[in-house]
Amino acid sequence: MLKISQIFGPTVQGEGSAAGRHCLFIRTFDCNLECTWCDTAYTWAVTDEKAAKTLSGHRYERNDPAYGEKLMEPDEVISRLRKCWDVENEPTIIVVSGGDPLIQQRELVPVLERLHAWGNEIHVETAGTIPLVPEFDACVTQYNVSPKLANSGNRLSKRYKQKVLSALNETGKAWFKFVITKDIETDLAEVDQIVADIGVPRRRVMVMPEGSDARTNIETAQQMVDAALERGYGLSFRTHVFLWNDDPDR
Repeated sequence: MLKISQIFGPTVQGEGSAAGRHCLFIRTFDCNLECTWCDTAYTWAVTDEKAAKTLSGHRYERNDPAYGEKLMEPDEVISRLRKCWDVENEPTIIVVSGGDPLIQQRELVPVLERLHAWGNEIHVETAGTIPLVPEFDACVTQYNVSPKLANSGNRLSKRYKQKVLSALNETGKAWFKFVITKDIETDLAEVDQIVADIGVPRRRVMVMPEGSDARTNIETAQQMVDAALERGYGLSFRTHVFLWNDDPDR
């Protein structure tokens, strides 16, 4: 059984190198990190202790019909996707997000194998703290790796796994994306160190402003874009914020 929060689409990928492209989303339930600014805290903030670590302090119910955990068989996941789009005959991008889907790699393999065989691109979003399983990796077209910085509120030993990040980088399928807050110089210095430690090609690094509203995104981006370009990094907006604000189903 798979722990799923949401399956939705068609929509556009909001972030990273594939931003703006047509896609469907499989949003898995559960995460091993607890980022204070997380915009999908409904996939993990299901206890008072975890909710207290978020900016909103809101605790989500595990069985909430809109946000909570749904236990689904692989065939049911495929069926839900087919209701969204003809994934067998009109391949698109399937974004597997969370939470962190690498928690459920083995359980996801039967789903991803079928989608991959039909010609869909499989883009997996992860914080890069969980080692890859080979049969899972074989199904993946692209990894969107978002290592968490100190600004996330997670302790270093929990959020930074150099060997895992190096293994993702060595697949040749990984793009790295970092969330930047208004403390731009501090955040970019940390990004620089991680990029150097892992040996990430700078052309595969993107920085993205933190913020759940368009104004904050634009203001932070304007302040950091020159410093990012000087380093050879790309800039990612959160496109879905501009289009649909905080609608979780878009």
